Amino acid sequence: MNKKGIYKKMLTLAVVPILLFGIALTIFCYIRFKETLYNTTKTNMADMAHYIIITYDKTYPGDYSLVPNSSGTYDVFKGDENITYDYSIVDAYARETDTEVSYLYMDVRVHTTFKTETGKRYSGISANEETSAMVIGNGAEAFYKNVPILGKEYLVYYAPIRNSNHSVVGMVEVAKRTTDIKKKVMLAVWPMLLLAIPGMALVAFFSYGYTKGVTNTLKKIQDFLGRIAAGNLSAEMPPECIRRTDELGDITKSSIQMAKSIRASVETDPLTGLNNRRYVHSAVTRIAARSEMTGVPFSVAICDIDFFKKVNDTYGHNAGDEVLKAVASQLKKAMIGNGFAARWGGEEFVLIFDRSNVEDSVKILEGLADNIRAMIVYTEGYEIKITMTMGVSAGTSGDVEAIVESADAKLYYGKEHGRNQIVAEIPEEDKE
Repeated sequence: MNKKGIYKKMLTLAVVPILLFGIALTIFCYIRFKETLYNTTKTNMADMAHYIIITYDKTYPGDYSLVPNSSGTYDVFKGDENITYDYSIVDAYARETDTEVSYLYMDVRVHTTFKTETGKRYSGISANEETSAMVIGNGAEAFYKNVPILGKEYLVYYAPIRNSNHSVVGMVEVAKRTTDIKKKVMLAVWPMLLLAIPGMALVAFFSYGYTKGVTNTLKKIQDFLGRIAAGNLSAEMPPECIRRTDELGDITKSSIQMAKSIRASVETDPLTGLNNRRYVHSAVTRIAARSEMTGVPFSVAICDIDFFKKVNDTYGHNAGDEVLKAVASQLKKAMIGNGFAARWGGEEFVLIFDRSNVEDSVKILEGLADNIRAMIVYTEGYEIKITMTMGVSAGTSGDVEAIVESADAKLYYGKEHGRNQIVAEIPEEDKE
């Protein structure tokens, strides 16, 4: 498993969707608000165009017409009034509404608030053919976005102007800068962004923290299982993993249970249920280290069933197994509160007294030996009685083999000198 990969993937899955959702929501709100504002602006511009037409009609009753003037051009009349140079209506509306307003006779601007860089009104300029065809030719109203006029972009609304006979003789043009609309959109969207960005950051922060906690827990579980797989059966799961109450907590407990099962299968003798030789090595190393730190003594005894080969030869191996299990049961009882018993191999057993010196251990062994002598093993119609020889030595280091070798030497001495006894010290005269 790619350790960094799963962290990055989980972090991506936790944070990126939130960020993408926030971005998508912001874009959606921007577009929707922009469209709404455009539609509202379109409605307002349409109303304004109609009001301008009404204002012209009320201010100057009568129909529109072109009348030749002395200079060889034409003036625009409304009824009996020459309105060619009267910009008051378009100027008033433009000033009050922050828009640009034009009155076009047919497709030519007559009155307009558009001005060039020199301040000259943008009069006498024709509308484009598409607009003229739509408004003048079809008598329809028209709305356009991003229309370039004098180097700037506008939203433009056109409404047809009709004479009393309903013929179209011109149009009113209402224009609003596109940048003004965009500014309003941004002014509306920014508060949402100011709320959304901290909100997304907060959610991302908590998602990051939770994801980091999950991946760290997974890493610790992986490390624990890795140590178990490497043979370190005394490895412990970090307590913060055990304290979790979610699915990872369940995985933690399952991992611990699995480790216990592995430990039991590796460190337990299947016949007797006692710890095995492997367990003794790791346990004595720990006990010796603790003894060195605290000064609490420990001792080791090795015990052997007397004449066990004769038991197998006389009663069979099944009976021998029953004897081993019966002895193991007695050893286990004797070591409750005193340490633990383990099967060393064959008919040999090891007893580890984790808080007793040799003298105290001998007392416990004496009671154990009495119980062994009094025990009768009933199996396959036979009644089998046994005795045991035991050698005990003080624990002096974490060298398991050296300690057991010392106890084994005493066991051997006991077996050579009559069996059925406990040997804590070999007489000086018998030492080599």
